[in-house]
Order: sequence, then C-alpha cells, then structure tokens
Amino acid sequence: MIEPIPWTERKFTFDQPVGVFPTLLKRLRGTPVRAAGLVAGLPETTLAARSNGSWSVKEHLGHLDDLQPLDDRRLGEFLSRVQILSPADMSNRATDEANHRGTAIAEILSRLSTGRSGLVGELEALSETEVAITALHPRLQKPMRLLDWAYFVAEHDDHHLAKARRVIRSFTLGAASGVRG
Repeated sequence: MIEPIPWTERKFTFDQPVGVFPTLLKRLRGTPVRAAGLVAGLPETTLAARSNGSWSVKEHLGHLDDLQPLDDRRLGEFLSRVQILSPADMSNRATDEANHRGTAIAEILSRLSTGRSGLVGELEALSETEVAITALHPRLQKPMRLLDWAYFVAEHDDHHLAKARRVIRSFTLGAASGVRG
C-alpha cells in the first residue's frame, strides 16, 4: 500500500473557482455515508483495534466529529470576517480523551452525520460573496476563502477515511495471511 502523506505535511493551493462549491458540499455531506459504508458489517472489536500504534477506525471517525466545534467556530469566524481563524489543537487532545474505542460505532456515525448535516445546511445558505470571504489559516500561514476552507475540511475528512480504511486493510490482510496487524 502507498503510504499517505501525513496531514501536517500536506501542501494546498487554493485556486478553485467558486463554482466548485456545490461539489464540495456534496462531498462533505457524503462523509458520514462513506464512513458508514467503510465499517458496514465489521465487528466492534475490529473497529476499536489499533494497528501499529496508530488510531483505530473508531478514533479516526470520532476525530472528524471531535472537530465539529472547530468547524462551527471557523464558519462563524469567516462570516464575522475575522483576520485569522482559530487554530486547531494539533495535539488532538479531544480525540485522545474521548474513548472512541469504547463507543459504539453507531453512536460515532450518528454524531458525525448530525454534525455534517448541520454544517452543510449552513453552508448551502451562503451567497457567492460569503463563500469568497478570506481569512488567514493559522497553521498553513496562508489566506483561504471560505470555499477553500470547505475544500480543506473535505480533504481532511477523506484523509481520515483513507487512514481508517488502511487500518481495516491491515487486519483483513493480516487475517488472510494468518498474521494479525
């Protein structure tokens, strides 16, 4: 398997036209559906297991929900036209303390679905002018439009869905070869 680039090493260019915004909303709305498809039929024990010291599937999916307050805050910041967006907690304390491994996957998926649905509902109501509002992203140290931030969130979602799939594959490939990942 190809090793994914660590999230903090990703580079972004924010040059997409405003007309891609509806596609980004579709992508964000689809995150919970894709997450549910990823875990369908898998036992809770597999979803809670860690592979090679990395987060479990439940932790990757729970992490997306853990960031919902930051997403809500940043949306408000864009609409309030702040200069610099709030920073993320790069230590991921909320995820590390949340006990996602001990939480039923149905609950994690439900919270993720509710959060994404609310966020997308708010984003759908925005005007073209609002989607073009700009603020500085604190970690990237570059300006981004609200449109670019939606893209950034969608990329982050997909990053963790891919990491969760990688964890699942480590167990299914290990089971097929008689070795546990």
